Amino acid sequence: MAKLVKRKRRRLSFFSKCSIVLTTSLMMWLFVSIFVGSINTSLTIDIQKMNTEVASLKAQNQQLSIDIQTLQNKDRIYTMAADAGLEQNQDNIISVNQGAISEAK
Repeated sequence: MAKLVKRKRRRLSFFSKCSIVLTTSLMMWLFVSIFVGSINTSLTIDIQKMNTEVASLKAQNQQLSIDIQTLQNKDRIYTMAADAGLEQNQDNIISVNQGAISEAK
């Protein structure tokens, strides 16, 4: 009769297990550091774009504010009214000064 040969199952040593864990953790750290670094770079670029856009919009708002003040000038309105053939009727002008109403005559 033939002899039955039992094979012993080889177990990993403590050092081998630690080496596998260390290698796996180093690979994961490398992957995460590259991934987070690329996301950080893209977020920084987005922040710079937004800051540039905000500065541009502030300058545009300031220019529009100046244009509004120019268009609201009383003399300009009187000139446009005169060009359109309108005249000021002094009897219809009412001045408001610090809460008191007085009629200009």
